[in-house]
Amino acid sequence: MNWKRLATGGVLAAVTLWLFDAGNLILTQRLLAAEPDLSWGELAPIAGSLAAPSLVIGFLLSWLYVLARPRLGPGPKTAILTGTAGFFFANSHFIGVSSWISDPGAASIQFVTLWMKFVVATSLAGWQSIEKAP
Repeated sequence: MNWKRLATGGVLAAVTLWLFDAGNLILTQRLLAAEPDLSWGELAPIAGSLAAPSLVIGFLLSWLYVLARPRLGPGPKTAILTGTAGFFFANSHFIGVSSWISDPGAASIQFVTLWMKFVVATSLAGWQSIEKAP
């Protein structure tokens, strides 16, 4: 196991997760809101507070891909499966009924975008952990 590639993949996945989260924060709190909830100055500390959880989740997604790769083989199928598993570990509230009752349309949009975030992050972490031929 190449620890340098694992760490680099974790950081790459963390940056991807953070970019998704920061973009979502800007879209929902500033651009798409009828009356913006947060000023531009308040967005930077909030976006900064998302860095540590993104780093932890990114490393875990990279680790999960590396562990599943010998059994499932390298490639996008493994990234999709491990990203989906990571998504359900981190977002178990989507399994319950309560998040779907109030607004199923909004819940399904959030479900798909969050799932895509995890799959893209895992794909990039997996791409980084590919062993190069000598």
